[in-house]
Amino acid sequence: MTSVAASTLEANLAPIVVTLIAWLIWGERPRPRFLLALAMALSGVLLMVSPKLAAGRGAMRGDLLGLGTACFYAGYIVVVSRLRSAHDTGAVMLRTTVVFTVLLMPLALTEKFLPDSRSGWADLVGLALIAQVFGQGLIAFALAHLPATFGSVGLYMQPIASAVYAWLLLGERLTPLQLVGAGVVLVAIALARASRARRTPSVGLGSEGALARGDLE
Repeated sequence: MTSVAASTLEANLAPIVVTLIAWLIWGERPRPRFLLALAMALSGVLLMVSPKLAAGRGAMRGDLLGLGTACFYAGYIVVVSRLRSAHDTGAVMLRTTVVFTVLLMPLALTEKFLPDSRSGWADLVGLALIAQVFGQGLIAFALAHLPATFGSVGLYMQPIASAVYAWLLLGERLTPLQLVGAGVVLVAIALARASRARRTPSVGLGSEGALARGDLE
């Protein structure tokens, strides 16, 4: 319901939402630089979805889901980071996985699990190997050997890579105005992460951004 580039950028707004949650719930007042980042992020998203504004809410349904992803992902980050202060990573990840598997099972049962064709199985195996094994494995390896801030900057390449792949493989092209908006969102995310005054303990998270030490600064 939206482009790959737009949905990836919108989901990567989670660090900004994390700071907002910490501000509203725990009174962790952000630096003025974060407020600037928030304004930039909102303006960048507005530029990204500007071609759809005249078409109404239906055309923006996918973008609203992308922004919802950022909110839910941010809530997950906040909960896990708080649990990590009292429990080790393995226990937290195991229990959260079990709990959310149970909660999401009714929804999962409405979907079809197994492919019918060889190409379907190839897609499934490719997702497992490329996104999870190699993607997450390389991120975990890199963060163990690089400073958190440098690794975090490296993760900014995800939305850019997504846009390039979508262009090459799916024929999705962003308008010049959307490209400007994407650049503004990337700068806003970087500025928001840099504005965090306190470092939060590292947590190992799953796919879709692999928000780790650099994202929780």
